[in-house]
Amino acid sequence: MNKKNLILASKVCLLLSALGFCLPLFDDSNGFEALVYFLGAGQGAFYIIIGISLIISFLSMAASVVFSSLYFVRGKKEDYPKKVALIDSLLLILIILSSLFAFIAVKKFTDEDVDFAVGYYFMIYGFAASVVIYLYSTLVGENLSTKTEEKRAYWMLSLPAIFFYFGVMTFPSLFSVFLSFTNYSGGALFEKGALKFVGLKNYLKVFRDQYFYISLRNNFWIVLVSVFGQLPLGFFLAYVLTRGLVKGKDFFQTMIYLPCVISTVVIGILFQTFFSSHGAWTEIMQLFNPSYEWSMNSQPMIPVLFVILWMYTGTYLIIFMANLQKIDPQIMEAATIDGATEWQVLWHIIFPELSGVFVISAILAISGSLKSFDLVYVMTGGGPAKQTYVLSLYMFDKAFKGAADYPMANTISTIMVVISLMLIGVVKTLEKKFGAKEE
Repeated sequence: MNKKNLILASKVCLLLSALGFCLPLFDDSNGFEALVYFLGAGQGAFYIIIGISLIISFLSMAASVVFSSLYFVRGKKEDYPKKVALIDSLLLILIILSSLFAFIAVKKFTDEDVDFAVGYYFMIYGFAASVVIYLYSTLVGENLSTKTEEKRAYWMLSLPAIFFYFGVMTFPSLFSVFLSFTNYSGGALFEKGALKFVGLKNYLKVFRDQYFYISLRNNFWIVLVSVFGQLPLGFFLAYVLTRGLVKGKDFFQTMIYLPCVISTVVIGILFQTFFSSHGAWTEIMQLFNPSYEWSMNSQPMIPVLFVILWMYTGTYLIIFMANLQKIDPQIMEAATIDGATEWQVLWHIIFPELSGVFVISAILAISGSLKSFDLVYVMTGGGPAKQTYVLSLYMFDKAFKGAADYPMANTISTIMVVISLMLIGVVKTLEKKFGAKEE
């Protein structure tokens, strides 16, 4: 479908939306009946503004339909110059602003039943379809160059994902940062007195809390175990299996990766029982030392770190094995024939080829470490005496346990993001200085 037909199709959808104003549905406030209601309610200027918005919305829809119809149908023109497109876009913006204001304002009324009934759905769906088709028409051109077509196709395919990512990830993150500078404690967001800026008060409160430093320390232990434990061990195991230094490659690969597919809750409960005072670990150690007694109070993070190392090493094993198989074996064979040792092949061929993989894996390890929650929550619950607190668990307790402290929770989440970005920046800097980028 060409640009002209798409624009006309968007106007047909606008006609459906305009039809919603005209549907007579008995005693339900709908369309023009709602318009007359607001203009004649006599309950203040806000009601009159809603009525005026409905008038502007309807007249803008009619003007947009008539404008495009006269231009294309009567003028029999195929092109759509910038000046004409600008006028149509301004009408579209006017429709969006006036319609959204009227719909949102009406739906927020709680003291009376004001409803657009079926006409409301004609308006919403016709209006939404018109906007989508019109925006799509802007990506369609006549006699475009290949480069322009590729660029428009790229944006056409990327924009839905970008909007979705912004709505699900970016906006909530930025809004959380905003709330960390306020005293927002839940409930209606835009009521008078619901929000008050308090500056850095929440951050000062966090930095004075001893449990914040306990959580931060434990998170850094997890980061160290992930980056300097899981990555080297995963690479070593991948190298040994890929180079065929041991037999039974498929068996070992399956056994090492198996913990990654088991539910974290199951693993947490399993090792909680294993490391309990009457668990298997105590019984094993008592075989060598009958007076041995195990208590989580001594070094409570050690069992957690051990489980994290055991559980996630398989993920990096698969990543490294997949990338090791991409390296041309003839290069390593040629180096071996020329007299290179196994260590020299590893240092001069494999490490440079996988530098980019190490960086990406380190970023995954850091981000995963800072949001560690489920395993710690199930295995220790933050105990004993909150000695196994991590930042995500600390934030969870502030937000959802006892008297909710949402400003503190948002502040902790912001600090987690900042720390993560700082550590990732350090990794990227080291990679640029010491490693070659993977092509």
